[in-house]
Amino acid sequence: MLLPWWLACGDDGQLAIKPGTGPFDALPTEELEGNGLRSKVEIVRDKHGVPHIYAKTSEDAAYAQGFVTAHDRLTQMDTLRRFGAGTLAEMFGSLDPSTIDTDIRMRVQRIVPLATESFALMKASSDPTDQAVVRSLERYADGVNEYVRQLRTTDRWSMDPAVSATFSVQTFPAWTAVDSLVLARFQSLSLSFSADVELMLSELAQKMSGVFDGTGAPEMAARGGIIADLLRFKPLGQVAPISEFPNVVTDTGTRSDLGRSPRSRRNQPSATVAAATAAATSVGVPAKVPLELYEQARTMFPKSFRTGPLGALGPDAFMGPRAGSNSWAVAPSKAGGKVLLATDQHLELPNPSIFYPSHLVVEGELDAFGVTFPGIPGLLLGSNGNVAWSATVAYHDVNDVYAETVAPCGSADCVSFRGAQVPIQKRTEIIKVGLLGNITSQREVTLEVVPHHGPILPLVRDGAVVPRSGSSAFSVRYTGYSPSFEIRTIWELNRAKNIDQGFAALRHFSFGGQNWTMIDNSGNIGWTSHVKIPVRSPGAVTNGNVPWLVLPGNGSAEWEDMMFSRYVPHSINPSRGYLATANSDPTGQTFDGNPLNQPLVNGRPLYVGAIYNVGVRMERISNLLDAALAKGPLTLSDLSKIQHDSSSTIGAKLTPKLLEALAYVDNTAGAPADVVTYLGTLTQAQRDRLIEARTLLAAWSFGTPAATSANATTTEIRDSGATSLFNMWMHFFMASTVDDELTRATFDRSRLRDNHVARIVYTLLAEPATTVRSATTQQPILCDRLDVAGPDDSCTRMAISSTLAALDHLASSAGFGSAAPTAWRWGAKHRLTITPLFPNAALNLPTAAESPGGGFSRAGDTFVINRSDAGWHDTDFAQFADGAAQRFLAEAENGKKIRVKWQLPGGAIFDSRSPHYRDMLDNYYLKETHLDVPLEVSEVAASGEQRWTMH
Repeated sequence: MLLPWWLACGDDGQLAIKPGTGPFDALPTEELEGNGLRSKVEIVRDKHGVPHIYAKTSEDAAYAQGFVTAHDRLTQMDTLRRFGAGTLAEMFGSLDPSTIDTDIRMRVQRIVPLATESFALMKASSDPTDQAVVRSLERYADGVNEYVRQLRTTDRWSMDPAVSATFSVQTFPAWTAVDSLVLARFQSLSLSFSADVELMLSELAQKMSGVFDGTGAPEMAARGGIIADLLRFKPLGQVAPISEFPNVVTDTGTRSDLGRSPRSRRNQPSATVAAATAAATSVGVPAKVPLELYEQARTMFPKSFRTGPLGALGPDAFMGPRAGSNSWAVAPSKAGGKVLLATDQHLELPNPSIFYPSHLVVEGELDAFGVTFPGIPGLLLGSNGNVAWSATVAYHDVNDVYAETVAPCGSADCVSFRGAQVPIQKRTEIIKVGLLGNITSQREVTLEVVPHHGPILPLVRDGAVVPRSGSSAFSVRYTGYSPSFEIRTIWELNRAKNIDQGFAALRHFSFGGQNWTMIDNSGNIGWTSHVKIPVRSPGAVTNGNVPWLVLPGNGSAEWEDMMFSRYVPHSINPSRGYLATANSDPTGQTFDGNPLNQPLVNGRPLYVGAIYNVGVRMERISNLLDAALAKGPLTLSDLSKIQHDSSSTIGAKLTPKLLEALAYVDNTAGAPADVVTYLGTLTQAQRDRLIEARTLLAAWSFGTPAATSANATTTEIRDSGATSLFNMWMHFFMASTVDDELTRATFDRSRLRDNHVARIVYTLLAEPATTVRSATTQQPILCDRLDVAGPDDSCTRMAISSTLAALDHLASSAGFGSAAPTAWRWGAKHRLTITPLFPNAALNLPTAAESPGGGFSRAGDTFVINRSDAGWHDTDFAQFADGAAQRFLAEAENGKKIRVKWQLPGGAIFDSRSPHYRDMLDNYYLKETHLDVPLEVSEVAASGEQRWTMH
């Protein structure tokens, strides 16, 4: 992106080497002007381009981090803050008007006003830590702006021409402390906002229940209640970090926001605990609204995540379900006396990588390595030598969608609430439109807010908000709609001495819930999912109301409080000897399919969520840890192997059921009647193909190799073919079983997330007795083809016919163009292209020249540990633009500095001229190996390539 250090020269054209006696004095050195520094700062680039910053004060370190981050990632910083602030159209609106809609959607979230208010509260605080955080935010901004000043006014730096074509440094707005908080709030929103999912499930429930209400023609009446077969919360993998909510019967004294601190028992309200009740429903009924309201709300949540300019990745790309992660910690009893941590965050994979690495050393205060989102000072994830911490998305339910009843009241409109009429508030937003920051026009839009809930979801169309009409509206209440201080959590985590202090840092963390997994060099492991979690009133969980569907806005289903930290899921030093998280159910509350039948505290169920990952990654991690432990103490090498595991978790769950169906192809004894009839219509050639498919799947190890290299083994080629067949079968089976019912209900199957698809297919094949069944086949009625006359179809028959459809597609020109399984190389279709956050094919990785077919060939399918999702809604099977955004390993021994191994899917410096543009992607990430992070001064000096000194 910018003229990098190897092109920043002294007067003689060479980097100046300054004499001295310091540990870095032998390195090529560039003297830089500081702005307001208290003391000299050194920035040492190691052989991977990662900056190691040495300062005497936190303010100076923040300044240097801001400067070097701007040097390495300025355009990324600007794009990300524009995502959060809703100002993308200032850069690209004249070129692509759809970015105006993107900005309007982000303005609804009020990220900038809330960031501004949060910063003002911190600045007005007398708390010394608040003041230190404020100074660091301001000095970080000073560092960014000093770099931009030098870029504009000197010839020391220059921009990569491939980048400058879509960026103007002259129109770059000065970075502010609030900008860093905007970026932080945007990321927290991305990782926790789920109103779109609740609306999707509510629309599905209302439409399906309305069409299939148990009345009408026999084939329609037979489908009454099938919504319960589509809204499934029971996960396929049933392993949780802990088996129940903590401290329910016996208070152990631990807290999700204080660990084992002596303060942990203080300031906790008294509670009355009762056993779970079975009264709550597991499906629920959404508050009924006009169906067109759902269509209008969908304009707030586009199905495509490419909502950036000209089809580039936009802010929606960073929302769930693309956000995920794996993390696990191993206690000394299971690791030969050491403590181990492994983590990999699943986020978008843009160029440059979403994470930016730094090593921050402040004399006598801080020595930490890790990553942050470019634009946020400090380290979000990493290790400070005493503690190492990681995070995976928790998926707690922290927002509710309300169906509001709207009526005129005087000169305004009001909503009905607890028998009163409450005026709707209005605010105006100005959307500026331009090209590369040169403003050419502006739009004024009016947004509405329900005071006691939150924003009304507008109809966004063609760069405007269509005025609301009718007597109904959706509003959203969300824990992220108040000022908050997550940045202080990061400050304190960076300086924590043990996991208890790490837990205590989270008391400032209000929204953007994470599973924080920690280790320390005193032999401890811990996990906490602390965040503000609403406690709903009884009306939100009775009379058919459930928090994961639209609730009535009349005041009967409100928030009463936030969950005590005593009960928020957490654990310290469990007897099992390890803790693992993978975006799945934290306590097993959904394992019976009903998230609400939990212990009651003060008459309210301990409910934290319903819509979790399908659980197979968590189960696979636990199984692999147990298998490795059976051989002896765990090592970092064991953890690395698990991080790169690409075994098909869904394939392992469903293939045995598919093989049971295919067993009837040449032996119909005991087969359902419709299977016998169907097989009788097939030619011998078709039967032979099905038998060949059965043989292939029966031999499948569930490995998912790309198998595109010339030296692919016979086993890899076989497994690759089986992977292609299974995933193609998933597509055709889902389409052939549920598309007819969904079409009748005018619901697009592609809106179902893969979490739901996997649950539905598993239910049909593995748990048919729990479904609405056909009176003739005694199998799920969903498998019957609604629009085909004749006897009901069994799931067995549809599994076989879907296999034949998959075989036909694989053999076609749209597939692999061959009926031979050896030609079905998974990596030929399953490919990953890493793209920038603005349209520029020249910055795609791999380039068109190195990969004419497009993308890196990848192992893995949907829901593997080594995330490589392809989905099943189409037959493309390219990897989604997400995956492991870093892989991090840490090893601690008592009293010693924690050691770190790491890899990044890119490079530290976003400049295609730099040797550190993609070196870590090529040399470590794609090769599935970790680099050793230099942390000691001697190691940094030995690995150093160049030094900047600031005065």
